[in-house]
Parts: sequence; structure tokens; C-alpha cells
Amino acid sequence: MSDAVEVAAAVIRQGERVLLSHRAAHKHQGDRWEFPGGKREPDETIEQSLARELEEELGLSIHTCRPFMTLEYHYPDRRVRLFFREVMHWTGDPEGREGQVFGWVPLKDLAEYPLPEANRPLIAALNLPDAWAIRPEGLDDASLIRALPAQAVAHRGVYLRGLEQEPERLAGLARSCREQGVPVMVRDDPALARATGADVLHLSAARAADLGERPPGTAFLSVACHSARELAHARTLQADQVLLSPVAATPSHSDAPVLGWSGFSELAVGQPMAVYALGGVQPQDLDRAREAGARGVAGIRGFWDDQERGSRR
Repeated sequence: MSDAVEVAAAVIRQGERVLLSHRAAHKHQGDRWEFPGGKREPDETIEQSLARELEEELGLSIHTCRPFMTLEYHYPDRRVRLFFREVMHWTGDPEGREGQVFGWVPLKDLAEYPLPEANRPLIAALNLPDAWAIRPEGLDDASLIRALPAQAVAHRGVYLRGLEQEPERLAGLARSCREQGVPVMVRDDPALARATGADVLHLSAARAADLGERPPGTAFLSVACHSARELAHARTLQADQVLLSPVAATPSHSDAPVLGWSGFSELAVGQPMAVYALGGVQPQDLDRAREAGARGVAGIRGFWDDQERGSRR
């Protein structure tokens, strides 16, 4: 098979809606809805390619964009690598300049639209946060609650780890998160996730290894992964996201083997689920992680700094 066809594609949001265009029936993966964009020419950057395609197809001019995800998919007759960019600012009103139909689709309805197989991981990814802030040990509840407005502005979810033996306390914090519009993730216990109204159930690597299928009634499933073997098992469980680690050394695991960004990318690109970079990762690494195939980042240090300092005063 020849080298991958490189495609630049746009995620353009308007509130809780995303822009899709309809692919002509005679094209590869035709008669489906897709994220607008097209094939990158050899002399173009991804951004240049996307700007040209959006102008030609929809009459839109890009002003700012940033990496979103990098996906790879093997069709029977070709391999494609899709470089998604989240378009932050643009001018113009979309129009089907090539006669194509387009529309603003509510995120909650995205799964109902037939998409090319290579695009399907975005259905879950677009309903997930940019980052997961993992609750630090010792952070008091009042400090955590004070941090929630800032987490919401940063488009982060909160992983309420370490409270599995305190369900009432966990439920109270989950309720506070929901009031601020902050997604919640809890660990290992499907019943607890349902009882607390958590958005995501996260399975530790050990817990995931004990399962042969996805836990029933799970809206969004997350799995901790450290290797290609564990990623393969996460696919068997039909996970919506994985936390892939460690990208770099951390103070608590300074001697553990690390993936590095190149090793992370080798594992992350092509996964049919949203991948979050974890381990020695900071919030400012978001674009770098996305270039390497991630949906977002996850961590403790750097995600709660002000609140952690405040709770120790």
C-alpha cells in the first residue's frame, strides 16, 4: 500500500453545534457527512491546506486555528491520515460553492449522521473536555470547589480519584462539578459512576484487564493504558477514551520507563478513541499533545497549582 493520503480537516463550532458538509456520492466514502477539508498538496502546511479548502468549498476565511486530533485509518484501498484543526476565528458565512449540502449539527445528534469511518472517533471526542484535572491527594473540598469555575473556562473535566470509599463525599463534589458545567470522571466502579451521575467511568489498567467486555450501561468509558497491548484491550472494551502514560518522568514515578512524545505518537495515532496524554504533562502541552495524536492532556501538577498552594496555607 502507498503512503498515507494526508488530509486537513476542520472542526468549526458554533455553540453546541459543529459544521458538517455532505460528501458527493461519486467520491471515496461518498454520500456521507464529513468535517470540511481536503487533501494536502505537497508544498502546503496543514494550515495552508485547510485555509485553501475552506475558501474553495465554503467561502470561509480562517484567522486562527489550533491542532485538535490526528487520526489514521486503513481503508481496504488506501490509508489516510487526518490532521484536524479546531478553527477558533473565521469570517464569512458558509455556502456550498461546489454544490454540496452543509449544515450545523448539534453535538448531541452527531452519532446519528453517517460519517466516513476515519471520522467516527470524533463523535466521542467532541463531547469530551480538552483536559482532565486529576484531584490531588490532600486537596480539601472547599479548595476544589473554588477551582471549578477556572476549570470550566479551561474546558477541563475533573477526575475525582481517591474518593471511591467515600461515596457521599464523592457525590457532593460531583454535584458541585455539574453545577459549574465541569465533566466528572470516577474510577473502577460502574455502580458508583451511575449513582453519582459521573460523565465518565475510568478503569485502571488492572481493573480493565479483568473485564472481557464493556461494562453495561456505561455512557462514556475510559481506560488507563501504558502499552500497545493495553490499547488493544481498550479497543476490545470499546472504550471512548484512554489515558496513555507516562509521556515523561514524574516525581512520584521518576524511575519508570517513559514513552516520550515520539513513542506516545506511535501508539496514539490511529486509535479509534480519544487519547489523553498523561505523565509529566502540563496544560501548556495541549497543542503538542494534539499534534502527536492526542485529544487532550491529563495531570495533577499544573492543573491545580493555585488551589494546591491555597490549601496548604
